[in-house]
Amino acid sequence: SRRGQTDGQRSAASPFLSLSNNEMPKMAELWQTSQAADDKLKRRSDVKFVTDFVFAGVVVDIDEQQRGQTIEGFGGAFTDAAATVFAKLSPSVQSRVIEDYFGESGLGYTMGRVHINSCDFSQDSYSFDDTQDDANLSHFDSNVQPNTQELIPFILAAQQVLKARHRSLKMLASPWSPPAWMKNNWNMDHSPKPCLRSGLEGTWATYISKWISAYRNHGVPIWAITIQNEPENDAAWEACVYSPEQEADFLASHLGPELKVAHPDVLIFAFDHNKDHIEKWAQAIYSNPEAAKYADGIAYHWYAGDGFAAIQNVHAAFPQAILLPSEATYERYRWHQGVTLQDGDWSFGEGYAHDIIGDLNIGGVGWLDWNLLLDSHGGPNHVGNVCDAAMMANDAGDDVFRHPQFYFIGHFSRYILPGSKWVRSQVANSASYQGGPRGYGTCTQDDGLQATSFLRPDGRIAVVVLNCGYAALDFKLKRGLDAALCSIPPHSIQTYLLWPSEAHAAVRSE
Repeated sequence: SRRGQTDGQRSAASPFLSLSNNEMPKMAELWQTSQAADDKLKRRSDVKFVTDFVFAGVVVDIDEQQRGQTIEGFGGAFTDAAATVFAKLSPSVQSRVIEDYFGESGLGYTMGRVHINSCDFSQDSYSFDDTQDDANLSHFDSNVQPNTQELIPFILAAQQVLKARHRSLKMLASPWSPPAWMKNNWNMDHSPKPCLRSGLEGTWATYISKWISAYRNHGVPIWAITIQNEPENDAAWEACVYSPEQEADFLASHLGPELKVAHPDVLIFAFDHNKDHIEKWAQAIYSNPEAAKYADGIAYHWYAGDGFAAIQNVHAAFPQAILLPSEATYERYRWHQGVTLQDGDWSFGEGYAHDIIGDLNIGGVGWLDWNLLLDSHGGPNHVGNVCDAAMMANDAGDDVFRHPQFYFIGHFSRYILPGSKWVRSQVANSASYQGGPRGYGTCTQDDGLQATSFLRPDGRIAVVVLNCGYAALDFKLKRGLDAALCSIPPHSIQTYLLWPSEAHAAVRSE
């Protein structure tokens, strides 16, 4: 019988018999989001660690000596759609949205993404220079007027909350399409091959640089850019298609030199599309010596499925490349029957966490959600490409609903702080998915227990474990010579926050 046992830890006589009366057990704080228990980032009873013990089941073994990448942060996208929905909310609800995402009591986001020119989640297509053949960009709108009423104020509101926490907002910017007159189809939507009209590559690079300056003048510094959002996608919305070699040439000959002079502090990420083709794109960028010297890393999206092996191959071949998961969302057609606007789809939270764990365990420096906020229809969107979001507003605009993704992301963003270092956490004796390709954001019983661990700047270890299965899983959580017998309910995620390492404590005391 399991009567009297708590989620997170099972009573086990043998491990605790090893404690003497004079020993004080080491403890871990525990937070849980669980469908069965109706927990949403809920603090549970602390978990007691004892001297390691024999256990025949699943084991999560933390090896602090094997370390990897440093976390930059977690966040979501400030799109026109998100800003429009935000602007229609009452001041009190606006404050709640900002606090929920960026505040101390919320998810603790420190990253954001914004589009250069319009995107599909804009109500109309627009650019900041619509004067045909203005190669010198003498008519460029340095005030970026279309963004000044809703989008930039939304970003500034987030910055203000972060400033109070003595943190800053790292903004990633991505172009969807150049102005129509720069493209061979003379239309921002769709893309010919090649996208850019011959002779305007340098103009487009200067345009991006001017946009960065304009945003900085509005108080929004840009941390990094991607060269092009989804460069393989001839989309029905704003698009600009490149081949890997064309993007490498554009970076080497135009964008890289332009930003090195005008904005040397801004990082440049290549690709920014699906994982299934990331290897050939990384190869094209880093085999071009001139492009490679400007490329700080590779950004990628999740829409082709897990793709973790491909990312791992890129990390091994090009260890100098910063790996940034830059976009994920669920299209609304993925909602299961019976899903409501108020509650969202629980499996979406599980899918997000599955992808985050997979990405972090192969070198990802953070994780960016797509729209921060959408209306009840999954928009606004000028081509009907509607999606779900971690937070959605009702039709009246007087309330917002947190979807499961919100809570699942929080298990990472609240506890794996910027500056945290990945440490290996080996999961033994657990099932793991061995099948073929599957739809993006899929997580099931076949994935078994999943985990990732990080050493935080304060010396504490944050461990996130995920169970997408239909049964509870008992497991041993081991750190060095100490261990605890734990349990995670079905369809649940947990974050364990362990005590500071002795080495860190010794340094602090000096």
